[in-house]
Amino acid sequence: MILPQRRSADDLPRVLLVSSTLDDDGGVPVCVGQLAEALGAIDVPVGITGQHAGPIAAVVRGAEQRSGVAVNAVSAPWHPGGQWQAARRIGAVVRETAALARAEGRPLVVHLHGVWVAPVLAAGLAAMEVGARLVVSPHGMLRHEALRKSRWRKRAVWEGCLRRMLVSADALHVTSPLEGEELAAILPGCRPVLVPLGIVPPADAPRGRAPGEPRRAGYLGRILPIKNLDVLLHAWKLVRPAGWRLAIDGPGPAEMTVSLRQLADRLGLGAEVEIGGAVPMSRLGEHYAGLDLFLLPSRSEAFALTVGEALACGVPTVVTTAAPWGDVEKRGCGWSVAPTVAGIAAGLASATALPEADLEAMGRRGRGWVRADYAWEAIARRHLTRLYGVGDDAGGSSRRA
Repeated sequence: MILPQRRSADDLPRVLLVSSTLDDDGGVPVCVGQLAEALGAIDVPVGITGQHAGPIAAVVRGAEQRSGVAVNAVSAPWHPGGQWQAARRIGAVVRETAALARAEGRPLVVHLHGVWVAPVLAAGLAAMEVGARLVVSPHGMLRHEALRKSRWRKRAVWEGCLRRMLVSADALHVTSPLEGEELAAILPGCRPVLVPLGIVPPADAPRGRAPGEPRRAGYLGRILPIKNLDVLLHAWKLVRPAGWRLAIDGPGPAEMTVSLRQLADRLGLGAEVEIGGAVPMSRLGEHYAGLDLFLLPSRSEAFALTVGEALACGVPTVVTTAAPWGDVEKRGCGWSVAPTVAGIAAGLASATALPEADLEAMGRRGRGWVRADYAWEAIARRHLTRLYGVGDDAGGSSRRA
């Protein structure tokens, strides 16, 4: 694909990114903040809105401070009353942004990130009301595994307004072929648009370990059942690679962390497994530099930014086929395995049996690939042409064929 040349700022739409959360606890606000900065870097006027109940994600605040991205954050608790309060305010933000775009003589794009919370739904309805171009990125929230959680509440939302909103959207954005296939299965006739996310390589940090220190394989991400971390522990128990330790890090409910620690103890893994908390964005480079192998055991993933970050830092990966990173095998920088005990154990056995120099060579191949193919500026331009209707390459509407 030939990327468009830089356009005059007057030719570009105004974009409002609506995040399902602005709390500093997940991948959606990271993606939203990084996309906003990348759009701003190619002269697109862009803003961010969404609900938060705690500290706003550092990457969103960074976009505001470094790049002047307008952040209209709505503080409200995550109970039904708080969500409806936020929904009213965010609907108003869409209408205010539409008035600003009209005054500038620009079209407006409202890009929803996530689908289930009331503020996002309100933003979508307001976008339809003001005639904005509506783009929806479900971020895996409409995949089969995700739909199994809170099934009856989600069915009510689906029948109440979400299905109509998706059918009316100008583009449905997916980040993997499998996500597109599953979306088409629940919304027959839609035509999802495949555009990957970009990767911001974490700051380089010195690698290396003290003599005799074990090598480290690690998972980083939210501590949730869908991440399959119990299966990872059972797989580690099968392999028990000599001279290696397993690290599991990320935010999540305290009871999940306690449950994983108890499972590790019951399996007799003891000191072989470290379970920690969230890693600040400012320390990501240091964190990945301390790993020799990155692990993603998930049962379902829309994209998995952490895989791209690890590869960008030169860390080879074992990922499951539930994530859109199967090319790690073709690129010679990892293993793609079934999200089962046997599948993950096979990947672990192969990876941990390799000499250190071979793993380092795989890491270098991954670093070169991700930094070349997932640079955010190129991905932002693909958002403009494939999703936002700029130029001749704006095909792929979600509307029925």
